[in-house]
Amino acid sequence: MSPPLTEEPRAAGRRSLGPPLRHAKLDLLPILHELLRTRSVTRTARALGITQPAVSQALQRLRKTFGDDLLVPLGRDLQPTARAEALAAPLGAVLSEVQSLLTPASEFDAQTEPLQVVIATADYVSVLLAPILAQLCAIEAPGVVFDFTASGVRTADDLARVDFLLAPRAFGQTLGKRIGALPLWQDDVVCIAAAQNPAVPARVTAEEFRRLRQVGYQTNTTMPEKIRTLLHPTAVLETARVCSVPDYLVLGAIVEKTDCVALVPRKLATELVRSRALRMVELDYARKHLAIDAYWSLAASSRRGHSWCRNLLARAASRIA
Repeated sequence: MSPPLTEEPRAAGRRSLGPPLRHAKLDLLPILHELLRTRSVTRTARALGITQPAVSQALQRLRKTFGDDLLVPLGRDLQPTARAEALAAPLGAVLSEVQSLLTPASEFDAQTEPLQVVIATADYVSVLLAPILAQLCAIEAPGVVFDFTASGVRTADDLARVDFLLAPRAFGQTLGKRIGALPLWQDDVVCIAAAQNPAVPARVTAEEFRRLRQVGYQTNTTMPEKIRTLLHPTAVLETARVCSVPDYLVLGAIVEKTDCVALVPRKLATELVRSRALRMVELDYARKHLAIDAYWSLAASSRRGHSWCRNLLARAASRIA
């Protein structure tokens, strides 16, 4: 028969700490530490800013806790017992560790500290946001590097692998409540057509759009239709696609050279019209609005520089809005 399984010593040790910690008065340990340093109730009271009777009462309770006299009178001072002498070094180390745990970390210094930030999002967001972030960081944070990557985030567990997800609110709300969120900007969807395409009027209805040749944005052909609609609220109108691509910018290149049309966020369409022979066509469709938010896992909130990044994202987004 196999011997019974035993728990790891560390785990057993942690559980065995429970009863002593419940009975010990840990707030008395700094008083013991000071008594061992000064060897005097009077000097300890003065150093800690408390009364001498409070120090004497603390010493009595400490003696009960440790089952030892700890410090005994010797002339005008106190003499530590062998037990107290043995406690001095580990007690100092423990209090030092506790102090470091409770001391707030210094603020992230963007001017001098390096930092790599991974942002999962679509190129629509990158086109708008990355130039502003690069401009701000050139002045304020020369050691900060932003890595924009295709989203690939579908669950809260996926979110833990990046610093931020920037996505439509309708999708972000499916990730659950145990995440951080920051509103960035509002947008809506419009249609783009080639500047010389006479078949497309200045405004199209949903029915008219469905009859046109279309190119669409799609990163994953196996993506469930429900998720795709959360990411792209007008995806249901793309019923006559001749092509789909994983980049919004490629949509503009295709539309410019063909008789196809595409649906893109207005803020991106404004950029595309400036750089290509395209025109913006208004879409007469109620469910075309977008709210773009930043999302992050709660574990990421404690990463160094994360709070600073959230502030930077909010500032950059205010320029886009």
